[in-house]
Amino acid sequence: MKQWLSKGYWAVLALLLAAIVVGQAVSYAAAPACWQAFAALLPKYLSMVAFWGPLIALVAGIMVWTLLKLLGFSSLAEIRRESVEENNPSPAIIFIGTVIASILFMMLVLRP
Repeated sequence: MKQWLSKGYWAVLALLLAAIVVGQAVSYAAAPACWQAFAALLPKYLSMVAFWGPLIALVAGIMVWTLLKLLGFSSLAEIRRESVEENNPSPAIIFIGTVIASILFMMLVLRP
């Protein structure tokens, strides 16, 4: 069994971290005042995520659970079996649509 923290995953993680650091450095170099204004508002954004995140997760969970029951499934494994083994992508598409809808709902709630 392959470990999840193998060398390849560390390389991808390091690359993503490097991209974030370089992006922040370029952003700061291009407009230091704007970057500092955003950094000053960061606690506000983090508190909004901390407040709304669990509520949105609860709403998303209820939406997914309702979707599963309406489609006649009792678990995500049944959706996978239906999508992969029965070659019917409709339940997986509807499931992903529900997850996307919950993310969009969170985007509406988390306004600056």
